[in-house]
Amino acid sequence: MSTATPTSLIPALWHNHQGKERQVGIELEFAGCQPEQILSCIVQCYGGEVVKQSIFNYRVKGSAVGDFVLELDAQLLQQLVSSDSPLPLDNSATDIAQRLLKAAAEQVVPWEVVTPPIAVSELSQVNTLIACLRQQGAKGTRHAIQFAFGLHLNPDLPALSGTTLLRYLQAYLCLYDWICQQENIDITRKLTPYVDHFSKAYILHVTAADYQPDRQQFIQDYLQFNPSRNRSLDLLPLIAYLEPDAVRELADNSLIKARPTFHYRLPNCDIDNPDWDLTLAWSLWLQVEQLANSDRLPGFMASFRQHFSKLTYGLDNSWLSCCQQLLQQLQQDSKA
Repeated sequence: MSTATPTSLIPALWHNHQGKERQVGIELEFAGCQPEQILSCIVQCYGGEVVKQSIFNYRVKGSAVGDFVLELDAQLLQQLVSSDSPLPLDNSATDIAQRLLKAAAEQVVPWEVVTPPIAVSELSQVNTLIACLRQQGAKGTRHAIQFAFGLHLNPDLPALSGTTLLRYLQAYLCLYDWICQQENIDITRKLTPYVDHFSKAYILHVTAADYQPDRQQFIQDYLQFNPSRNRSLDLLPLIAYLEPDAVRELADNSLIKARPTFHYRLPNCDIDNPDWDLTLAWSLWLQVEQLANSDRLPGFMASFRQHFSKLTYGLDNSWLSCCQQLLQQLQQDSKA
C-alpha cells in the first residue's frame, strides 16, 4: 500500500532496535459512531475481515497492515460480557441488558480504535481512516465537556539502551509545557488522572546533569516514582517488554501490554475538526526525538532546570519563551 507521508514526518532515526523500519501503534478515542460505521471505515481503508466478539468488542483481521481492535473503552462493560463473568440472566434478557449498558456507556466513554503497528512511511494512510470516521460523525475531545478523549501514539525506539530511554524522557520533560501549549490540551483531559505529568521530584531526579543510570537502574527509579500507567508518557509497556518481572507487583499490571514502545498519551483526539489529523501530534513527538538525539540536550536541560526550579514556574511564560528560542536553534542545526 503506497502513501505520501511527507519526509518532514519521517524520523531521522528510521530503523528500530532490530534494524527494521520503525513502526507506530495508534489509538483513537471518539464517540458519535456506531461500530458498524467504524468497522466499515477500517475495511474500506485497509481491507480485512470483521470478527465480532461482543457488542462491545470487535476485531478486523487480515488487513493490509495487520489486525485492528475496536472496543468500547469501559473495563466494567468488558467484564460483564466476558465468558468468565456472565450476567445472571437468560439469553434474551442478557442481550437487552448489554444493549442498555452500551447505550448508556456511549454517552461518557469512547469507542477506541487500536491499530496494529504501522510503518512510519505509511502513517499518512491513517489520516484517510480519520477522514472516513469524521464523515461518519465521529466526535472528539472538544465536542462535549465529558469527552476526555485522546490520541495515543506508541512509537518503537531506535535502540533499547538505558541511554536512549533516558535521553528521550529528558527531552520530553524539557518540551512538555511547550507541547501542551501547541496541542492546547483540553481542560477536561487535564482534570482526569489518565495523562498525569511526572512529579517534580522525579523530573529533578531525571534531569540532573550527573544522572547517568544503566538501563536496570533507570527502570528501578522509574518504577519507584511512577508505579502507575497514568502518565502522559507511560513507560510501563516498554518496561514490561524489557523486564516482565519488574511490573508484576503493580496494582494494574493486568492492563499493561508489553511492547518495545513508549505509550504517549497526551494529545487530544480532535477528530471532528476538519483540519485535524495525526500531523500535529506526530510532528510534536518528532521534536522530542530531534532533541533527544541532539548534542544540545544537556544545555537545553540545564536551561529547563533553571526555570523549573523558580517559584514562578508555571505562573509566567518565561520557560515557554526560552524553549521556543532553543528549539529555533535546534532547527537551525538541522538545516546547517
